[in-house]
Amino acid sequence: MSLWNGPLEKIDDYRWRIPKSYKQGMLVPGIIYADADMVKQIREGQGPEQVANVAFLPGIVDYSLAMPDIHWGYGFPIGGVAAMRVDDGVVSPGGVGFDINCGVRLLRTNLMQDEVSPKMKPLMDALYNNVPSGVGSKGRIRLKGGDINEVLRKGSRWAVEHGYGRPEDLEHTEENGEMGGADPSKVSGRAKERGTPQMGTLGSGNHFLEVALVDEIYEADAAKAMGIDEAGQVMLYVHCGSRGLGHQVADDYIKEMVRAMTKYGIALPDRQLACSPVNSPEGQAYLGAMRCAAN
Repeated sequence: MSLWNGPLEKIDDYRWRIPKSYKQGMLVPGIIYADADMVKQIREGQGPEQVANVAFLPGIVDYSLAMPDIHWGYGFPIGGVAAMRVDDGVVSPGGVGFDINCGVRLLRTNLMQDEVSPKMKPLMDALYNNVPSGVGSKGRIRLKGGDINEVLRKGSRWAVEHGYGRPEDLEHTEENGEMGGADPSKVSGRAKERGTPQMGTLGSGNHFLEVALVDEIYEADAAKAMGIDEAGQVMLYVHCGSRGLGHQVADDYIKEMVRAMTKYGIALPDRQLACSPVNSPEGQAYLGAMRCAAN
């Protein structure tokens, strides 16, 4: 990818501004959070151009932002952040992403390194045999009939109700593990078809299950509150997201919104930013489906 030579105005040691004058049609400036060394690397790709393009979205508030992990993405850069006003703003499926609600969960254990290290090989074998992963993997959870709709509505509460978690898990999960406003009727049959066999699987790409080790504790009080007491404690990292169902939701609604932009008179420099007004039928339908994928 070619070097980006657009303007970056230094605000302070960790903020750099792309002025609104850079491209006609930008509604707000762009701001990239990075130090001088990182900016050199950031300029080696076209992520800043996507920051500028996001600034075209109707209803954007104050700035098109990019965090230090900025790199080329779909419409939005990876690490891109933008807030939209509800009354005159839009929702863009490309900005939400294809792996909806993808994130990392840390699970603490009471085990220590000297207990686990001698058993690492059988542990790895057991995890490999019991956690389906990779493209096309299928889980052991068998959904029937309208079960998928219950999953999409209830999220983690469905898992707890079916013995795959504990009630207290919900207390430590964003939105209590159940994003309100989910509407399974707005999720296509193809998306449900893709998602149904993937319950209980890890997936592919950059998803992972990792046996990790506490190497050093920086904030002792915060760590103690989470049950992390000493170096050498063993943890589990899980990285996963909405899988094929969420990918299909994004794909379905990007196509829908490419068509809708003409209807709403929205012109953007990149069709990957396809969007619809938040309060439009298309925008509300997407939000209902997006919440299902998050759940």
